Amino acid sequence: MTARWSILAGSVAGGAHARAGVSGQDAYAVREVDGVLLLVVADGAGGRRYAAAGASLAVALATQVLVALVRDRPAATAVAWAALLDAARDQLFRRFRRAARALARAAGGFRPEDLATTVTVVVAHPPWVGVLAVGDGVVVVRTDGGDLALLAAPPDAAGRPPGATALLPTARAVADTRRLVARLPDLTGLAVCTDGLDSLLVEYDGTRPSRPGAAAFGQLFALVEAPDPDPTTLTRLLCGRRVGTLTDDDRTLVLAVPR
Repeated sequence: MTARWSILAGSVAGGAHARAGVSGQDAYAVREVDGVLLLVVADGAGGRRYAAAGASLAVALATQVLVALVRDRPAATAVAWAALLDAARDQLFRRFRRAARALARAAGGFRPEDLATTVTVVVAHPPWVGVLAVGDGVVVVRTDGGDLALLAAPPDAAGRPPGATALLPTARAVADTRRLVARLPDLTGLAVCTDGLDSLLVEYDGTRPSRPGAAAFGQLFALVEAPDPDPTTLTRLLCGRRVGTLTDDDRTLVLAVPR
């Protein structure tokens, strides 16, 4: 089947990781199944021993779960989309906890919580878009006329204590999961990023995220819509000096536009 989406994705280690000569702790995956777009982005928790492995595990499991669900139960109503996302959440949480416990027993010397990670999932089949997010990932949609909206916004920074972000496989992740279904007949673009980019791509009203940055996303979506987009463009942009001076965190961004 011909692909129905144009995609650009990039992920680079933050400055601290690069200077230490280690890889980043983000992971992502992009799949298209029968015209349904699956985007999964994860950000391993800083300071956790196996955060990178946790992010990769979350992405792999979420992708497996979603591919199976999309093939088994195509959704055509808001209720069906909500049920699909609930099933994905339950299966992902259960499988991640089981895998984390098994790895901890097999390897010894660490706890399942050492694999802690955020995870952000987007499932799109226009006019429907579903979002499932644990932690502080960001999801932006663009509609006709270039209008932008935050489907999953970064949390308000005011008064957030250290360690406040919800993470797999903790019990708190269940209660703090964000689940949203939107019907967008005029959808023209999707973007998902980790929190390493929110200060560059999201405008704030004080400490509160208010809207996606129109200028930044105008330029980014133009890259995807180029006649023959270079697949390395986004990675080179994220590695650039300008971005590096503005954020020292790992940074991952996935852009998609329907063809």
